[in-house]
Amino acid sequence: MHRREQPFFFKIVPSVFYILIIAISTIIKTLSEFYNDQQNTLIAESQRTATELNYLRTQTNPHFLFNSLNSIYSLAHKKSDLVPDAIVTLSEMMRYMLYETDNKYVLLEKEIDYIKNYIELQKLRLNNIENISINIHGNTKDKFIEPMLLISFIENAFKYGTDYKGAAYVKIVITIEENVFSFWIENKIENNKKDPENSGIGLANIKNRLNLLYPNTHQLDLKTKDSKYTVHLTLQLDQIQS
Repeated sequence: MHRREQPFFFKIVPSVFYILIIAISTIIKTLSEFYNDQQNTLIAESQRTATELNYLRTQTNPHFLFNSLNSIYSLAHKKSDLVPDAIVTLSEMMRYMLYETDNKYVLLEKEIDYIKNYIELQKLRLNNIENISINIHGNTKDKFIEPMLLISFIENAFKYGTDYKGAAYVKIVITIEENVFSFWIENKIENNKKDPENSGIGLANIKNRLNLLYPNTHQLDLKTKDSKYTVHLTLQLDQIQS
């Protein structure tokens, strides 16, 4: 009797099955390695961003402390009765800087309180504060923002918007519409003297932070017209809520 041969199909099935298993295993291994490489890249990028932000923050905080102490020194030199008020205001600012700004995000209300304290501290050393104002529109509750994000703009406004008589022109408007945060500040260009060591550091700092924290989710417009300098910044708050 002749032995019946198996059809060709049944002969190749084990080989095809074996090759298929090897191919699937290779694909899984390749995808796993790719995923691990991607994860390592993301971790490295996250660490780089965190390091950069920490550097920018440490560059910012001493800068504001230095200027605030200068304001109090100016009052003390004049033997002003406002020195105690200035010290209390500075202590509130320092409490915020020491205990709040280490967080990734802070409540918008606290950031605005810090800005108000800074403005009050500036008012104490000026002779004419009629043209200093801050107006806030919209709901600030339960909103989060990167700490110390806006103060460089305000500091520069007082620095260059105060004349030699101690009169300042600084207007600030903050608007919150749903999740859109709008910050607008305008100052007269009274002080044209450049600081060769610090000029532009604050602005470069804030631009770097915005690019790191809110890539493609912010808009910054800077304009100079009729002896006035204007900054307009918009952010999508839903991108920064925790």
